[in-house]
Amino acid sequence: MHRIPALACVVALAALAGCGPYPRDADDLSRQAAQDAMRVGASDDPPWVRIAPDGSVSGPEAELVQRFAATHGYRVEWKPGGHDALMLDLERARLHAVIGGHDPKSPWKPEVGWSRPLGLRASPDGPMPERRIALPPGQSAWHYAFDQYLVDHEGAQ
Repeated sequence: MHRIPALACVVALAALAGCGPYPRDADDLSRQAAQDAMRVGASDDPPWVRIAPDGSVSGPEAELVQRFAATHGYRVEWKPGGHDALMLDLERARLHAVIGGHDPKSPWKPEVGWSRPLGLRASPDGPMPERRIALPPGQSAWHYAFDQYLVDHEGAQ
């Protein structure tokens, strides 16, 4: 009679031992960023994101991504391109984030994850439109780390 509850406890403990830390990434993006680089798509969207003829990326959103990467010890690998092609790569977890070119009525809204609103202005006196960074879907640890950085270091709510 006592064997069934004891066996149930052993099975439950074995099942729990297989559960890793939460949150976690479906595609292990945090590890990839640490080992290789943080791959970020950038779509030209002045003044927030500027793509130079040589492919270098600048602007307030690019600087924010650089600060996030530096905080975690990641190297950023920029992938400039067209917005829809970048969002397709993001949806497939080939990128860690996409900056620039996001429209509030974007058809990508339900397909990918979105950061908390960024506390960025185009200029010191400029308006503060709601800007967000697109993040790959199903990457809970990655998304949590990015949003936590925004709250702790960039004044996001």
